[in-house]
Amino acid sequence: MQKQLLLILCVLGLTVSYAQNPSESAAELIIKDEFYNNKPLSEIIADLQKKYKFKIGYDAELLKKYKVSYWFDNTKLLDGIKGALKETKDLTFYIDETNVIQIVPKTATEILKTARRDFDTRYRGEPTRTDFTLMGRVVERKTSENMPFATVAVLGSKIGVQTNVDGYFTLLKVPSDTVTILVSYVGYKNAKVHLSPKTPLENFVIEIEPGEQVLEEVMVLGEKTEVLKANEIVGMIKMTPKNLAKLPNIGERDPFRAFQLMPGVSASNESSSGLYVRGGTPDQTLVLYDGFTVYHVDHLFGFFSAFNYNALKDIQLYKGGFDAKFGGRISAVAEITGKEGNKNQFNAGADLSLLSMNGYIETPLSKKMTLLVAGRRSYKGALYEKIFSTFTTERQTNVSQPGAGGFGGRPGGGRFGNMATQNQTAQSYFYDLNAKLTWNLSKKDIFTWSLYNGTDKMDNSSASNFSFGRQALFGASTSSTDVSAWGNLGSSFKWSRRWNDKLYSNMLISYSNFYSNRDNSRTVVNTIPATDSTVATTRNVNIGQVESNDLKDFTAKIDFEYKLTPHNQLQFGIHSTANTIVYKYTQNDTVDVLSKNDRGVITSVYVQDQIRLLQTRLMIKPGVRLNHFDVTNKLYFEPRLSATYAWSDKIKFKAAIGRYYQFAKQINREDLTQGNRSYWLLANGESLPVTKSDHLILGGSYEFKEYLVDVEFYQKNNVGITEYTLRFVPQIRQGLSVQETFFNGDEVVRGVDVLLQRKFGDFNGWIGYTLAEAVREVSAFSDRPYHADQDVRHQFKFIGAYRWKNIDFALTQIFSTGRPYTSIAGAYQIKLLDGSVRNFTMPSDKNATRFSPYHRLDVSATYNARWGSIGLSFFNVYNRKNVWYKRFEIITEGDESVLQTTNVNYLGFTPNVTISWKLH
Repeated sequence: MQKQLLLILCVLGLTVSYAQNPSESAAELIIKDEFYNNKPLSEIIADLQKKYKFKIGYDAELLKKYKVSYWFDNTKLLDGIKGALKETKDLTFYIDETNVIQIVPKTATEILKTARRDFDTRYRGEPTRTDFTLMGRVVERKTSENMPFATVAVLGSKIGVQTNVDGYFTLLKVPSDTVTILVSYVGYKNAKVHLSPKTPLENFVIEIEPGEQVLEEVMVLGEKTEVLKANEIVGMIKMTPKNLAKLPNIGERDPFRAFQLMPGVSASNESSSGLYVRGGTPDQTLVLYDGFTVYHVDHLFGFFSAFNYNALKDIQLYKGGFDAKFGGRISAVAEITGKEGNKNQFNAGADLSLLSMNGYIETPLSKKMTLLVAGRRSYKGALYEKIFSTFTTERQTNVSQPGAGGFGGRPGGGRFGNMATQNQTAQSYFYDLNAKLTWNLSKKDIFTWSLYNGTDKMDNSSASNFSFGRQALFGASTSSTDVSAWGNLGSSFKWSRRWNDKLYSNMLISYSNFYSNRDNSRTVVNTIPATDSTVATTRNVNIGQVESNDLKDFTAKIDFEYKLTPHNQLQFGIHSTANTIVYKYTQNDTVDVLSKNDRGVITSVYVQDQIRLLQTRLMIKPGVRLNHFDVTNKLYFEPRLSATYAWSDKIKFKAAIGRYYQFAKQINREDLTQGNRSYWLLANGESLPVTKSDHLILGGSYEFKEYLVDVEFYQKNNVGITEYTLRFVPQIRQGLSVQETFFNGDEVVRGVDVLLQRKFGDFNGWIGYTLAEAVREVSAFSDRPYHADQDVRHQFKFIGAYRWKNIDFALTQIFSTGRPYTSIAGAYQIKLLDGSVRNFTMPSDKNATRFSPYHRLDVSATYNARWGSIGLSFFNVYNRKNVWYKRFEIITEGDESVLQTTNVNYLGFTPNVTISWKLH
């Protein structure tokens, strides 16, 4: 005991130089040429400090008795210190909470972990204030950015709250001003803050720092950090973008692709980075970016999402049973908070991969104002070309077919020696832009303006000329247009105000615009020259389709948070959204297959209470949302209830039930030969009903040591599901009515998600398994229930991440059973009254066939340095040929028609390299 006491006194009596802003370059400092021969270690350290100006703490008297010989020859400082201390056998070093190097006896390090902070910083006197309210905010230490949804609790008690979206918290009835506050946030070290009589009770700032360890064999004092949080709230997954680099990726740190690695979110849809959550489609997931709705989340035909990693601060995904403050979707909610920018100093960074270039800047404009701007653009490198050709070539080949007997069907040389020339210029690119301006007007008011724009453009047009006859007397030319542009533009302005210690409000106005325009048409010009008995003739034939979809969203809303008691928080608000949606689909230049111009206003009010009972072990959230939709002039009532119960520190039970309505929805347009497409429309209550969903979720979790087991059972009963097809109406030239093309029905989705997660350590990751079924009943397609397009019975995911020194290794193995699809059973020809011949197909039963199982293996390695990182990734390592969709073509030879089936596959083996740089 006396020996331990002496060690503690020795350590606490160090002659230490502490620094609130220590030199960040100390770890990378190179000692070029310094040789010490049998010198006291204290003299060596003092000499190095004098010459190289770094911060270090040590006991000079203790180090005097150790004599060391060591040669620093272009050696990193930390490597040199480690090498010198090896000769002593009794000493080690660590990096303390202020990033200062500390040299201590090896036997004292464990004592330090538990004693040093508490002994030095905890107030030992009597409390002067009791039962008071503590108000403040949680910020990141390096940038001073506010941290949303962090947990703030009084250590050793049941008192705790969560910071709001702006990082502010209010703790009511804090027992005394000598307690310890514990702050936790996924991906960051837990922070312990000891209060004292001098602690301010208002505007109290708590700093947290990322849980990053990049120093070899250096002990860093700090709490363990999690890659993600999966069991705090029913159906919720939480992660910070800082952790995306630790997960497998293809070179782009993609938050939506990361969520697809979780149970309950499909990972077998490479052509969409949208979230297929628990049998739902991407349009059924509400995506909020700084408060405004984003309707399109894809880049490059869905290969990865349109959200720039460098502009994001926090992401929360609710897989079901979500709160009453969210409305307008029936499946899930992805809530994204953008970065505010560095409040302390100018910072910049850039990423370069084989796919795109990415850069950002963040800077304080004044003491109260910060700005962040981030932009990304693709360029036509080898990887981009590969993805582009995979997701377009096969489809364009089929689309450009003019039909049996038309020009281009068989352009190869005939017996007259035909000649042909073709010119094609294909170009495609994407870009996105994020900007955020934050103005802390006062200690109570924050104004925020946020902008997002993500756009893809493609031009795959071509032109061909043909000559016929022995002397090229006859001619024809085709001009194929294939021009597409799609994306989302959104912006919001938010005023946040803390009115007093109990009331907080957020007022927001926003605009969002989704647009998609595609001109996929072909003009055939047939020229016959004049003869002695005829005049020259030219005939133009237009085929193909033109499609456009434009959605505008104007939203105004105000949300309030009111703390009634330490264990009771009330939330309420009013939302109003005005939608304008235009859709037009034209075939062969003259036939308007479908033309719609929808307008509607949804006005909603909600109230929700969060109550903690049974010494905070039980938390219940009753809530209700009431919507008025002016198109139908009806009220839509949405009661909701969720609860979690902590049976013990390790075991937790949870449940949720609720009703949800969706007014703007994406209609699936069935295309048997080219793969389905979709577009946005607004419900009208008749041919397009408002979709209703009832959720039921039951689950539980068990935590032991460094592991978490989480299980959730769920069922969703959906009413008013809509699909669109033209296969029942072949005579499209006569015009169609809405009732002839939209088909409505019901759907039941049920399943179970299982997660086994290793939360901490150099090796971490998880195993996820989902057993699910999505069954639809749409009488027009089948007289019996059939499986929905997104039905995947089994999904298994293994995600492993390992840190060795400064290198992160990651591996992902995904397996899922095949999705269902509607096949074509046969084809036939009919000779029409005008003498022309038309091909028809015979579809199988709706979704009666399944694709082969989907599986792939991805691996990556990322070297981390203070200046940034270098990442190498391999997607689909063993080059699995996973089927995207089936392409069906009718090949006509004389009077016979043959049906040809071709598999259109997803991406095969694909490597990528990403280099990231940052100023700070």
